[in-house]
Amino acid sequence: MTFDIPNIDEVHTLDPSIDTLPGRCAPYYLAAGEGERHELGGQLITVIARPQDTGGQFGAAYVYGGKGIETPFMSHEQEHRFLYITDGQLQIWLPDETHVLVPGASVAVPPGTPYAYRMLAHRTRFLSWLTVGDGHRWAQAIGRETASHVVDVTGDRPISTGQQSELADQFGVRIHDLEKHQLPPVTGTSLPVGESPYVLDVGEGDRWAGMGQLNTYLARSANTGGTYFAMHTTGGKSPYIPRHFHRAHTENFLCVEGRILLHVNGKELLLTKGDFVHAPAGTVHSFAFDTHHTQMLGLLTTGIFEKFFEYMNEPTSAYVHTEGGDMPFPAAGFAKARAELDLEVVGPPPVRGAVE
Repeated sequence: MTFDIPNIDEVHTLDPSIDTLPGRCAPYYLAAGEGERHELGGQLITVIARPQDTGGQFGAAYVYGGKGIETPFMSHEQEHRFLYITDGQLQIWLPDETHVLVPGASVAVPPGTPYAYRMLAHRTRFLSWLTVGDGHRWAQAIGRETASHVVDVTGDRPISTGQQSELADQFGVRIHDLEKHQLPPVTGTSLPVGESPYVLDVGEGDRWAGMGQLNTYLARSANTGGTYFAMHTTGGKSPYIPRHFHRAHTENFLCVEGRILLHVNGKELLLTKGDFVHAPAGTVHSFAFDTHHTQMLGLLTTGIFEKFFEYMNEPTSAYVHTEGGDMPFPAAGFAKARAELDLEVVGPPPVRGAVE
C-alpha cells in the first residue's frame, strides 16, 4: 500500500490547522466535537480524520449515542477496526462471544470478522479507528449531515438493514444476518499473538513503566498486520521531551483525561478530553503532561516505532504509574531508539508557553 505523504521539508514548515480538517496530509488539531458530523440511526458520527487528511493511512471518528442504539452484524473486508470507549457503556458481539465495555476498554476487529454493538447507557461515546477510513465514508453516505454536536433524539431516523446494505459494497462493508446470542459477558486481559479479534478490559494489555508514566499496548503491529499500534499512556505532570520528528511514520494524539501540552512545528497546543492532533511524518513535535492523572491515547501508523516504548521503559505488572522518586532519563534506551528506529532529534525540549 502506498501513502500520499508530503515532502519532509515541506511538512516542517506547516503550521497546524486548528479546528478544521485540512483536506491534505498536514498537521492539524481538532477540539472535542469538531469534525464532519453526521446523524445515523440515533448516533452522531463525528469524523476527525479522513483518508485525504492522512495520506490514505487511516480514518477516525467519535461515535455518540443513547441507550438502546444498536447495529446489525457487519464486517470490513479490507480494514482493521479499533474501538476505544470514552464514555458510557457498550456491549459488543464477536463470533460466539459478547463483551460489556466501560470507559478505558477497547476492542480490535481484523478484516472480515463480523461484529455488532449496542449502547447500554445514555451518552455513550467511543473512538472508532479504521485503517483505511472507508467504513466512516459509508456511514457518512447513508447518514445525514448535521451542524449539531449532540444527537437529535426527537428527530431519530432509524436506518433499516436494507438501507445500510445498499452502499455497503462500495465502501468494503458487509452486513451479516447473524443472531446476537445472549451469552455471559466476558472480559479480556491479554493481547493475542496475531490478527484475531479481541477485547481488553480497562487497564489490561502489555504494560511498560518508566519516568513516572505507565505505557500500555492496546494493540501491537502483530495484531494489525503492521498497519498501526495503539498505546495508552498515563502519568502525572511531566516536562516536555526533546523536539523530534519521524520520516516514516505518523503519530496521532488523543487526550483521554487531564491536560496535554503538545508542541507542533513551533506552536504550543493544549489538549483536554476529546481533543485530537494528527502529526504526519516530518512534523517536529514534543509533548508534556500538564496535570496529574493525565491519560493519552496514541495511535501510530505504521508499527515501525513500536519498540521505542520497550527501549525506554521496563516491563511491569502494575496498573498505575509510579509517582516521585529518582527516575533518571534512560539515555541508553534513547540512544538505541535513535540508532535503530525512526527518530530524529532536532533540539532540546521546548519551553512551556513559548512560541517559535
